[in-house]
Amino acid sequence: MKQHTIKKDVAIFGIGLHSGKKVSLKFKPAKENSGIVFVRTDLPGKPRIRAEIKNVTSTVRGTNLGSVHTVEHVLSALYAFSITNAEIELNSSEPPVLDGSSLGFCRLIREAGIITQRSRVEVIRVKAPVFIAEKDKSIMAIPSDRLAISFMINYPLDFIGSQFYRLDLSPQSYLREIAPARTYGFLSELSHLKEQGLAKGAGLSNAVAIGEDRYLTKLRFKDEMVRHKILDLIGDISLLGAEIKAHIICIRSGHDLNIKFARSLKEVG
Repeated sequence: MKQHTIKKDVAIFGIGLHSGKKVSLKFKPAKENSGIVFVRTDLPGKPRIRAEIKNVTSTVRGTNLGSVHTVEHVLSALYAFSITNAEIELNSSEPPVLDGSSLGFCRLIREAGIITQRSRVEVIRVKAPVFIAEKDKSIMAIPSDRLAISFMINYPLDFIGSQFYRLDLSPQSYLREIAPARTYGFLSELSHLKEQGLAKGAGLSNAVAIGEDRYLTKLRFKDEMVRHKILDLIGDISLLGAEIKAHIICIRSGHDLNIKFARSLKEVG
């Protein structure tokens, strides 16, 4: 696969999921081999941080790269559309949460347009099974000629139960099946999260809220939660900066295990 960037600057505005602060995000074209780079325009010197696995500093309720937090939704959209080189300017610590999905970022990429560049993308091709597990969570990758993801989650609530989804990734399948799926949270955890300085921007307009016996938000898909888990995983593994050819099979994984798994893939790639 060739490298790609966008044709023109495009911007979007909103609030951060955890910070609750107003933020503007701007996508800008970038040269070949420059990768995806976040730029904090609000900080002295406008520090730049490349979206790479080695720069992950935390995976608590999101994937953080130093001074840039909760990057998985925007990175997921960029990877799905094969954008390998771009600058992302932010005037706060997080990209805007928008509606809790990556649909707004997909629309922004399509508005900007895509340019094919000359250099090729590095490929990580899984040739033998790669497996990682912690307690009741696991991820395995097996050989495949393209990126496919199978994901299963389960919760001890009858109205959620077990959810399973398989995706064969393409821009079209991502836009149709994954991008609209929103982040979710349990109402019982909200007070605790806010005590930790998290979820200050969360609300019914940007997340699927889950009560004790029902969803408090109208669902876009009956299995919206597992679809969002796939969205997050794509954002996390995009930090490898490579085209991944594997069938990835996940059971109840989250950001922490996703990043550990991506590091394992990098070693075999």
